[in-house]
Amino acid sequence: MEVELTQEIVTENVVSVTENLTHQQANTNDTEYELDQSESLTFLYNLLYDDQSYLSKSDILSILNSLKLREEKLPFSFIENSSNDNQGVSWPPGLRTKFLRDRKRIGSKNWFHNITNSLELSKKSINIKRFDSLTEFYKYDKFYSKLKLHITHFQLRNLVCCSDFGKGIFYPSSYDHDFNLQTVNYESSNESVYSFFKINRLLNSKNDAKLDCIIDSRSLLKNSNSRISTLACSKNYLVSGTFEGDYILNRIDYDDSELIGEYNLTNNYDGITNSIIIKEEENQLIISSNDKFIRYIDLSNNSKQQVELPFAVNCLALNHQNPNEYFISGDDTNSYIIDQRIPFDLSNIPRYKGQEDYSFSCDWSPSNENWLLSGNQDGCVRIWDKRWQDPLYTWSGSLGSKEFDGNNNSGPVRNTKFSRTGEFICWAESLDHIGIMNVNDFNNDKVDRIQSIEFIGKCTGANFVYDGYNENLIVGVNDCPLGGILSYNLESRDKCLDFDLSF
Repeated sequence: MEVELTQEIVTENVVSVTENLTHQQANTNDTEYELDQSESLTFLYNLLYDDQSYLSKSDILSILNSLKLREEKLPFSFIENSSNDNQGVSWPPGLRTKFLRDRKRIGSKNWFHNITNSLELSKKSINIKRFDSLTEFYKYDKFYSKLKLHITHFQLRNLVCCSDFGKGIFYPSSYDHDFNLQTVNYESSNESVYSFFKINRLLNSKNDAKLDCIIDSRSLLKNSNSRISTLACSKNYLVSGTFEGDYILNRIDYDDSELIGEYNLTNNYDGITNSIIIKEEENQLIISSNDKFIRYIDLSNNSKQQVELPFAVNCLALNHQNPNEYFISGDDTNSYIIDQRIPFDLSNIPRYKGQEDYSFSCDWSPSNENWLLSGNQDGCVRIWDKRWQDPLYTWSGSLGSKEFDGNNNSGPVRNTKFSRTGEFICWAESLDHIGIMNVNDFNNDKVDRIQSIEFIGKCTGANFVYDGYNENLIVGVNDCPLGGILSYNLESRDKCLDFDLSF
């Protein structure tokens, strides 16, 4: 490689990194790695001055050259092949492994924890310590490489949602990273483009894809300068929660969307909208906010009732067999089940113990009413039986990844989901890794099979969705320049077998 070429590449990318950092502010020094410093360009730039890096300076320049070449011929979506990875990067031999080793090394020193030493404490409770084999439950479909997803809060990762039967994949973006949609004119606008947002929808079919804008914040009366903290959708509704304590309600259809209204939940300065459940049949929303309230919204008249808790609830999950019950996880080392019909009393509701830090994700099995799932900042994933307070199974979030060494060396687990049939579970670490298991594969202190999906970037959301033919796993990735949406699919068991016929 010529020196003049590589120096030019470094200069171009350093400028890009500087511009990116200018418009992304970390909350504290402790959160910078999970917000900004993990961005691949920033990360590579910092490695140039890191004497402990596995990568030499010439290695880093080679990677930057590969990223530059990728950008020059970037299509709307990638299909993985022998010459590139699942994000469309053609890596120089051996350098991707070294790069990921540096990610692990630096991440282990910089993960954010609310409770000191929670990662070490959680090792004592792990009872799933190994796996027999890596497998491929869900097959790689494609990576939508020009969808630049936006993230507001490093702990809240419900920023990709999917509606069954092809109504779309929804995600927020900032104007700076928007693609193929109308953007603000820098020269004619006196307002910063970074104060606006869009909620976009990706409609995908077997033969083509369509990208459109569901919400352009410049057209909103109350939330034009808000920030999106969480998303949820159902058959007919899309709900966008804001960092400022509001929510935006849309009705969605296959080809259109209608804004129903913008509504205030709280004026508390700490009133971030954390999590949303849509109970469409009952015309109700259940919303948890960072001001420690859970609110029940009647969609027919926008009236609300509320319950105050002693801690902020970060995630809500509905019991599919009994919609009066929901599982909550938040700024507490316990998780709980709340019954909407019973007056709230924290001392008399089921609690689930064993976590060493705060939780930001949970789910309830759609097929087994007794199985609950959560992911924690202590680096662990846990399954409970609702009838017992201690977890049935606990494992490291890095289980199955290429960097798993038998210990809990995981980053914080930010997403956990049951598949729509309840047969599979997936979880996502804060960066770079998603694991998938079949719930029938637990076997003493191990699981028989596990699927590991490796990528580069922050997981902004992971959801299972049924498109009418297959069940898909959709993963949002936030990174500069490797952000986008990953799609994997599980073929239906009802699908006819393919045969080669000759006459």
